Amino acid sequence: MYKNFILFYFLILLVSNKSFSQKNNCNLTNDLNNVIKVNKDDILCLAKNTNKNKTLIYTFGIWCSPCILHLPNAIKLAEDYNLDLYVLLIDKENDTKTIKITVNYLKKIKKDINIAILKDETEKGRNKKYKRFLKRITPSQFENINGMSKYILINKKGVVIMETTWKDDKDNDWRDDSKMISKKIIPLLKT
Repeated sequence: MYKNFILFYFLILLVSNKSFSQKNNCNLTNDLNNVIKVNKDDILCLAKNTNKNKTLIYTFGIWCSPCILHLPNAIKLAEDYNLDLYVLLIDKENDTKTIKITVNYLKKIKKDINIAILKDETEKGRNKKYKRFLKRITPSQFENINGMSKYILINKKGVVIMETTWKDDKDNDWRDDSKMISKKIIPLLKT
């Protein structure tokens, strides 16, 4: 009986360490809400160290209506195409009230969702740090537009292969981004 307990304990430890080891390879830690603090380099490190073919970063704010409406599509996309999904918050790191509300909301949608928050570093305010992050992560072939509910698709080499903007969905109803996903992202997942 004791032997079975030890085997069960190590199995649980092994399964729970799968996502932790990915974060640990990048020297990232979780805060009390299980949110990891990241910058551009950390995100690319996560993408390089995942056991999946691609990583999807979905930018999110609890105050952003399109973010809330499009989140189920981001989750479904990640599940359907076996992507490593991180919901990226841009709130200030020390805004514990907003973070707690956001984390609780996201965990109700998907219990084991990966949540990251942009490191505050030197900028004051969420918009400045988000603009700096976008400037750093957006490849030159994509238009750098400061907008939320953004999909950033990264391959195993740490290369951003798609970054969406609100312009990608401008001909459709802003409340449903499924046509944009079908047109811009899914073709990249089938290769």
